[in-house]
Amino acid sequence: MLSTCLISPAFADQIVLDGFATLTYPNSVKLKKSGCQTIPITYETDGNLSRENTVFLVAIVPQTSKQTYGYAAWFSTLTYLGENALPPMARIGTLQVKVCRKAWIYSSKATKPTPAIKPGTYRIFFNAGNYDAVTGVLLDDKIEIIRTIKFS
Repeated sequence: MLSTCLISPAFADQIVLDGFATLTYPNSVKLKKSGCQTIPITYETDGNLSRENTVFLVAIVPQTSKQTYGYAAWFSTLTYLGENALPPMARIGTLQVKVCRKAWIYSSKATKPTPAIKPGTYRIFFNAGNYDAVTGVLLDDKIEIIRTIKFS
């Protein structure tokens, strides 16, 4: 029998999105003086998690609004996309949440810049849910857990 033990640093917390995944994230992050950096969020999906139409994500937001400073998502195969559907992401891995010291454009489709992050305490959202296999609509049985993360 092979046993694996992962030792988490003292500054890490763990979240269980029941039926979806267990995620480990730093509860305190030292910001670089300039530029962008990624916040690693390790995950292991539940052994029974469907490899189709499931998603979970992590987002960093301020204490008083839902404006996102950075996020990352895990997707299984989204069958409503038909032939354009990508294969599911790995069952074990690391999501990289990008944050920057100056406002930045997340993608070419973005209409507003993602705001700059500065030292302080923020909320970190952990969400999970299922998509309808035909319509692609996110179903109502969502999970949302909110914790805090400190940037210094």
